[in-house]
Amino acid sequence: MDISNVSILDLPDEILLTIFKKLNNIDLLYSLMGISQKLDRFACDFYFTKDVDLTTVSSNDTSNSRLNVMVDRFCTYILPRIHNNVACLSVQASLFQRILHSSNYPNLRKLTLINLDIDTASHMFNKKSLFIRSYKHQISHLVVKICDGFRCRPIEIIIAQTYVAIFTWLSNIQYLNLDGIDGNRYSRRLLRGLSSMICYSSSVAHLRIRIHNFDDCLCLLDGRLSRLHTLIVKLDFVRHSRIIINNESTLRKLKCFSPYVNRPTVSFDNALVPVLCRMLNMEKLTLSFRVRRRNSFIDGIYLTDQAINYMSHLHTFIFDIANDNTIINAHSKPSSDDIRRTFIERGHHVDCYIDYHTDKIGRCHVYSLSFTMERIHYITSRFPSGMFMNVRVLRVCDIDRSFENTFFAKISCSFPLLSELTVSNTTERLEKPSHQWGKSKEASSIIEYSCLVKLIVLDVHIDYVEQFLSSLNTRLPCLNKLHIRYEHLATVTENFTRDATRINCEKLKCIIFEYDLHLVQSRDFYLYFPFL
Repeated sequence: MDISNVSILDLPDEILLTIFKKLNNIDLLYSLMGISQKLDRFACDFYFTKDVDLTTVSSNDTSNSRLNVMVDRFCTYILPRIHNNVACLSVQASLFQRILHSSNYPNLRKLTLINLDIDTASHMFNKKSLFIRSYKHQISHLVVKICDGFRCRPIEIIIAQTYVAIFTWLSNIQYLNLDGIDGNRYSRRLLRGLSSMICYSSSVAHLRIRIHNFDDCLCLLDGRLSRLHTLIVKLDFVRHSRIIINNESTLRKLKCFSPYVNRPTVSFDNALVPVLCRMLNMEKLTLSFRVRRRNSFIDGIYLTDQAINYMSHLHTFIFDIANDNTIINAHSKPSSDDIRRTFIERGHHVDCYIDYHTDKIGRCHVYSLSFTMERIHYITSRFPSGMFMNVRVLRVCDIDRSFENTFFAKISCSFPLLSELTVSNTTERLEKPSHQWGKSKEASSIIEYSCLVKLIVLDVHIDYVEQFLSSLNTRLPCLNKLHIRYEHLATVTENFTRDATRINCEKLKCIIFEYDLHLVQSRDFYLYFPFL
């Protein structure tokens, strides 16, 4: 047998199947379908066509001709051939209308839309749309990731209408994820349009949703979602509410509750706690919030007495609790060990640190270990270190003390997969960052943030800009987005000529200046940032 004449078509089916299962199914469909009868049979197999993930393909990238060709091939040839097999579809929202019109999908049950923009939302989620008319009784799992930029009130109204339409028209939804960009701050309730007289999406069992305030959350717990057992909410505010829950069926059935609150609240005790103690069948509870202006720190004793003791089925309790501007009237101020002990004695593995700004005002930050959330409330120079493999977004802030090299080294080690970092500190550093190469400067003393993509250094002393942008102090191999004051950037880069800052700046694709300055930049600026 002449080995040189053996082709992939000569391989046994079992070997081909093993090879193809190791490939990305989108690449396989695009490359093999229509090539030969044998390869076509494999490409059209249910194993490779039941789950189609096109999230890496965007129809908006007109500069990339290969992507455009790929989109055309999927919409005109591939999807019409495999449409009966597609059970799970993940796609950029901008591409969905083309896919929707390319064929019908009688077995589609799971749909994921990434980067939903305002135009797609308004066209897709109304009772006259092709999607609603065709799939309102068919979709059981829906994930919608809302793109950035939803800040003005008219757009928020359309997002609110989208939420209500999804609850109203998709009658068979069991798993629903309506997530938005965490940086967005909604200015209004998004579920105000849900009538309390109608049972919406009664089949929803698992709900993850980005909303405005606690009133929206209470709307989801008042009995209208009769099968709900898991509720994960990201919200901006917890405020005292006038909404009274008379129908407690959802509260009693709920087994998993995870509120992530962005803004500090003064209403934790009179708004959230009374609801928690009515969740009698809770099995997993996750709390992430900042509370301010209390007369004592929230500790393990308080949480156990006020909430946990009512949850006889609870087996998992995860939390990230920050007490800001707490007024301590006791003669002896509690220490970190005191707060930590109240949790450990009740079976919780935690860590804790306390900042006392004055004799009577302090901040206590206590959190579960191991830490499973993607964000942690802002940390100060008192942070005791640890290992936080899941955290991707972090803010470091201190109003009393500067951040020194040991702190930044601690952050690099404690958060190895950090992708976004905000630094807030206007205090001049005691230990100045290096400005020039010195013989004593060792490579081991340079701090590296190997996964950091986005850096925000707006509310800072210029020392911290020097610390991060100079390669003499820090390595940022993946940095491509920077929020900064223009004068700080110009000074540290020596008007965009300095070699020591060029390495950390050369991959930047986006620079956002404070107050969104529109400046006429010099030739040196664009040479210094070639990807802008």
